[in-house]
Amino acid sequence: MREEQPVEKDNASCKMCSVSCLTEPGLCRGDSVYLVGLSRSLQATSRKSIVTNPFAALNIGSADCPRYRAINMEVIELDTDFGSTFSGVLTDEVGKVRAIWGSFSTQLKYGCSSSEDHQFVRGIPIYTISQVLDKILFGAKGPPLLINGIKRPMPLVRILEVELYPTLLSKARSFGLSDEWVQALVKKDPLRRQVLRVKGCLAGSRAENILEQGDMILAVNKEPVTCFRDIENACQDLDKDENTDGTLHMTIFRQGREVEVVVGTDVRDGIGTVRAVNWCGCIVQDPHPAVRALGFLPEEGHGVYVARWCHGSPVHRYGLYALQWIVEVNGKPTPDLDAFVSVTKELEHGDYARVRTVHLNGKPRVLTLKQDLHYWPTWELRFDSDTALWRRRTIKAVDTAVA
Repeated sequence: MREEQPVEKDNASCKMCSVSCLTEPGLCRGDSVYLVGLSRSLQATSRKSIVTNPFAALNIGSADCPRYRAINMEVIELDTDFGSTFSGVLTDEVGKVRAIWGSFSTQLKYGCSSSEDHQFVRGIPIYTISQVLDKILFGAKGPPLLINGIKRPMPLVRILEVELYPTLLSKARSFGLSDEWVQALVKKDPLRRQVLRVKGCLAGSRAENILEQGDMILAVNKEPVTCFRDIENACQDLDKDENTDGTLHMTIFRQGREVEVVVGTDVRDGIGTVRAVNWCGCIVQDPHPAVRALGFLPEEGHGVYVARWCHGSPVHRYGLYALQWIVEVNGKPTPDLDAFVSVTKELEHGDYARVRTVHLNGKPRVLTLKQDLHYWPTWELRFDSDTALWRRRTIKAVDTAVA
């Protein structure tokens, strides 16, 4: 196994990086790390490399279909390309794990219609994982979950449901940001030299309709912020005060002037989807975060989102496809799954249902489909936190309809 010669750090960059390292227990530019993991042939392998950028901001755009994508995350870049199939951990000279060498997926578009998935790997700082793990090990306030036969309460994470992206201060100055703020942000973080801007708010979040696209976030509670970690720390500080109302006092730069706003934060348990219903061959559920990240939820009700559909099913034959919400069945509103199940249970085998939908782009539509309970019965999946298992329950089929 070939070892590379050690590369000495640039003294100037190390001094600047040490400012961030005081607040972020992460790697610095020029640090030597070892990538330890499994190769494509599942053989344990170790490779030495040098950190070139310890806080590269990810910029993963939305895919054709809403799916998970990493946002508001800084990752570690190395001077060696180990390929997209090599995964593992980054360790220091003494073998301590400093980062997870994780895989990310993005969609590259070619022309107007074609697109292709692209996979790449970057380092995920270990402290972002260890902080949540410590809460699980030492007790949390969230709902219990069975893990390896032991029930542990999951942590409730307070977050600002806003997608952000960094902009260089040199560019922010051209938008009218004052020299006083530029100097304050440089003093706070002399290496990044950036300001965070708002790309969009998640639909249904407390920040929606308060922060606008293009806003520059200068300070939170009068403290300058320059990176995603500053926002996360401000959110976590709210949990230390039991009398807090869960809001952040922000100083933002909007359309050439400074504005003081109060922005609400949201608390999530991280468990995700726990219930899904199959009706006439389509899977409906509450909209997951990737859907809400697109910034739209129908006013009529958004608890019945069509996530998938099956070929040959009634919804396929009558054109009820994914990426839309069912807001009404036979004139009865369906704002959530309970209301939807209650309405569809009244339909018998062979009955026609008049369905009103709203697409992701906000376009409404009305269609009619014929229910087939013989080949496509109505059933649901629920996650049981007591057993950590998914349970399937038939809601209505031909035999139950006759009975």
